[in-house]
Amino acid sequence: EALQYIEELEVRLQKMSLEKQTIVNRFCVSDQTIRYYTKFPTQEVFQVFWESICPSASNLVYWTKAQRMGHEAFPSPSPARKIQLIDELFIYCCRVAAGLREQVISDIFGVSVATVSRIIITWANYLFFVLGSVPIWMSRQQIGSSMPENYRLFSPNLRVILDCTEIRCESPTSLTLHSEIFSSYKSTTTFKGLVGVAPCGAVTFISQLYTGSISDKEITKKSGILDLLEPGDVVMADKEFTIEDMLCSVGARLIIPPFKFAKQFSKQDCEKTQAIACLRILVERVIRRVKENHIWDSVVPLTLLRPTQCLGDEET
Repeated sequence: EALQYIEELEVRLQKMSLEKQTIVNRFCVSDQTIRYYTKFPTQEVFQVFWESICPSASNLVYWTKAQRMGHEAFPSPSPARKIQLIDELFIYCCRVAAGLREQVISDIFGVSVATVSRIIITWANYLFFVLGSVPIWMSRQQIGSSMPENYRLFSPNLRVILDCTEIRCESPTSLTLHSEIFSSYKSTTTFKGLVGVAPCGAVTFISQLYTGSISDKEITKKSGILDLLEPGDVVMADKEFTIEDMLCSVGARLIIPPFKFAKQFSKQDCEKTQAIACLRILVERVIRRVKENHIWDSVVPLTLLRPTQCLGDEET
């Protein structure tokens, strides 16, 4: 009986070692902690997202190995990892959402800083391709069926609300590059992106990042959103978006606050400005949610970019 009991204990011990508790479960014990470390609203949502990407994530190849292989057609997945795959996703979330430094993450997980850096770069590229392949541009029928009544009354053909956002980055030593990245609006070096939001609040367009000196008009032209618009569409934006001529070329129409040509606005212009501001605030709220990821609390180092990604007005 004693030998049989010992065998049962050995089987249970072996099973426990195989089903080792993940670090994400140790830290994220409630919805509040999962929101702090990952920005996912609940543990259930995080688990659903993990289960949806787990099959493809199991074939991940570390960034350093991918660089050595080059453009090999069918790379073999990396060998067994020191950290469980779900914990690698948690590491990426801790860096982006919670803004933890790589040294802090290294101490928490008991691995080297180089390993943490490889994991973050690998998951950043993986999630970019996986999530970037999801079509988020909504059709006219989807826009119309989900449009709130206040937007429908103001402009029933409204397709997208546009706005730009900028993130601070390190100042390069090159004066030429510095002039390209320098933003006169923010009075510092930045990278700039274009965000489009549907009237229902869903994000329907995200551009690449461009150098901070690019204008709103130029970023609209380069981003590719004009190719998505259809004749009869209406675009709402701030008055810096002087893109009416470009929208006319695709049959779309622009709504922006009126400009002041006299000493003061007329009553109609004031009412129109207030109405547009109340509707446009939707895209600003979406951008604010993005900026709540604490990786943006500090200046973005240029080492996060490829060397050729920040020349002129090229995409970053």
